[in-house]
Amino acid sequence: MPVSKLVELARDRSARSRTRLVKAISDVFFEESHIPSDIEKRLFGDVVAKVLDQVADEIRADIADQIACSEHVDRDLVLTLANDDAIVAMPILQISPLLRDDDLAEIARARGESHRLTIAARPAIGEAVTDALTEVGSTEVLRKVAANRGARFSMAGLGHLLNRGGEDPQVQHNLAERGRDEDGFARDLCASLTDELRTRLGAFASLVEEGHFKEAARRASLMIEEGMKESAHRQLERDTLYDAIPDGRRTIDSVISELTMEDRLGDCIWLLARLVRIDEATLKRSLLHSDVSSVVVLCRATNMGMQGFCAFARLICKRVGRPESESKALADSFSRTLQEDARRTVLMIREAQRSKVVSKGDGKRAKAAAVAA
Repeated sequence: MPVSKLVELARDRSARSRTRLVKAISDVFFEESHIPSDIEKRLFGDVVAKVLDQVADEIRADIADQIACSEHVDRDLVLTLANDDAIVAMPILQISPLLRDDDLAEIARARGESHRLTIAARPAIGEAVTDALTEVGSTEVLRKVAANRGARFSMAGLGHLLNRGGEDPQVQHNLAERGRDEDGFARDLCASLTDELRTRLGAFASLVEEGHFKEAARRASLMIEEGMKESAHRQLERDTLYDAIPDGRRTIDSVISELTMEDRLGDCIWLLARLVRIDEATLKRSLLHSDVSSVVVLCRATNMGMQGFCAFARLICKRVGRPESESKALADSFSRTLQEDARRTVLMIREAQRSKVVSKGDGKRAKAAAVAA
């Protein structure tokens, strides 16, 4: 593209021109066989950084893809993209050679689950990174980092991994597989077993200390298989309970009362989400907030009676640390709330949820069309 055209695009502050400018500069910068000078790297980084927040996610993701494996880009730009939304940051976090262990550790602590999962899968990560991942990562992150043969662990990192995820069968399996193949890792794993961990991890800890890693992996595999069967059985049980309500074989109150007696709050929330047709994660966040008053509207929108509501309200208050007197106040509010009003409110929530999804999809399509244009 002629320089005069680049200048023209730079002067135009519209989103479309910003997008075209970034793409044009990227194409010039990454022209085949071109190795940029330090000055060019800084200039490219400065220009792109100034307009990144003015271009669509797809454009930022394209830039991230282009520079992910390059050593010939400005490191500040790489760090900016690595801290961006997950869809943008992913290629940078996966393979960028310009990210140091301290960068990755900081991102792991500061950003979200998607960032941590991507970092945990890098071909090679150092002790500072695994320390961070094992301190703050979810069980899924712990599973992934335990399976990563390119991950190096400090004794503290292994301790965090065992303390926070050692009882998970998949973590056990991954650790046992690596311990079987790597003598050094096996020794460090054994050294990380405290008295408290030996008690908690039982047979797994004993097998590791005795060097029976193959048997430890086999037992963990059996536990994983059993867990999958249990999960499938639980889902079948959930579906059966739900189907019995519209069929008239059971009332909502009887099902909710049964689940609350067994302290199965997760199953109660799943059932309520199905009944009111609201996303389960959204409903869970609402119900487990310190202000639990939303439980009144959500339950009243169903055909739940006072018996089921009182049982459910008591369990909710117990889980979020609210006094039992609050569940009684909720019951009073439940008795005064009209079902028609509650259903209208839930309908509005569903519509807002649907509109948000549609709007997000339309926005992505519009951005894609703008890029294509």
